[in-house]
Amino acid sequence: MIDPEGAESPPEVPAGNRRTGAVVALVVIAAIVSGAVSAGVTLAILRSQSRTNPQTVDLGSNVRITEDSAIIQVADKAAPAVATIITGPPGSGHGIGSGFLTTSDGYLVTNTHVVANAVALAVLFPGDSVRHDARVVDSDCQTDLAVLKVDGVSGLPTLAFGDTAGLRVGQRVIAVGSPLGTRAVATGIVNSVHRVTSAADAVTPSDLWAFANTIRTDAEIDPASSGGPLLNVAGQVVGVDVAAADSGGGQVLFAIDAAAVKSEVEQIVRDGKLVVPSLGAGSRDLTSQDVALDGLPAGGLIQTLTAGGPAAAAGVKAGDVITAVDEVRLDDAHPLLQVLVNQFRPGQRVTLTINRQGTATQLQATLGGQHPVCG
Repeated sequence: MIDPEGAESPPEVPAGNRRTGAVVALVVIAAIVSGAVSAGVTLAILRSQSRTNPQTVDLGSNVRITEDSAIIQVADKAAPAVATIITGPPGSGHGIGSGFLTTSDGYLVTNTHVVANAVALAVLFPGDSVRHDARVVDSDCQTDLAVLKVDGVSGLPTLAFGDTAGLRVGQRVIAVGSPLGTRAVATGIVNSVHRVTSAADAVTPSDLWAFANTIRTDAEIDPASSGGPLLNVAGQVVGVDVAAADSGGGQVLFAIDAAAVKSEVEQIVRDGKLVVPSLGAGSRDLTSQDVALDGLPAGGLIQTLTAGGPAAAAGVKAGDVITAVDEVRLDDAHPLLQVLVNQFRPGQRVTLTINRQGTATQLQATLGGQHPVCG
């Protein structure tokens, strides 16, 4: 068609084609916006959690973020708060372990087995070649936890405990140790959570102890890093690393879930000693594996009773399974002793839900108080 001016007008586009072009344009715009949003979301994810394969986000020539750099940042930030623990006087044979500062005035967390039966205790802080004398404030061999104190120090860097409720299998974690003042870093993924792990008793290595609520990872923890922190990618302590002997004389590597020790650390720092609620009974945790394989109820299987103790006085019998304390149901993430320590206090009256040969009943008990008993 020729207009009066002689210029050729563009061919008229059918209405259907115009709609198709508009749709295509919208799709292109949406893809561009989606790409920008996705880059932001991916960046946020990499900052808050890790993946099992190395990830890289390239946001241009000036910004480049990798999973490796995130791990390095966590290790760099944590390292000043991780110390070497030496268990012997100068010039003698001694053991080496790690610990981490939980207060700026010198309270450190480590393993009981690192400091058990030590002739002398000293701490080396990063960047400081001076040996600082240390003392054990208190410990719990059932969780392999010990709290040390170095006097006369202040303003030290610390690490904070994180909430482990969201810890998931496949999540990236970082183990940091400080053998002889040098940094040891191991990374890996969480293989399992809330496991019962058998290892040498912290005080009597010839005996085995079943540690409840442990984290298993594929991080290769150096024995000298035992007692150091297991960190999430936010730099929070989710566990205390343990490298201990197993039943065959080899070594088993795991971490005690922070939920099992946090309240004990707080009590030791606050009161200078550890007193935990007690039922006056020896128990074994029945896990989801016991439930699946043997049809047993989840909870604490009562194996021994102290005559006249709270459990015996309440009518609990050997062979009973405690499935709940008040409204708190026992499971892999909430084993009996941990629930008592974290949520109850000595002298408190509680309701015990009991499974006795398949029949549920409830009993009233008044909790006692005692220092954790070693194997």
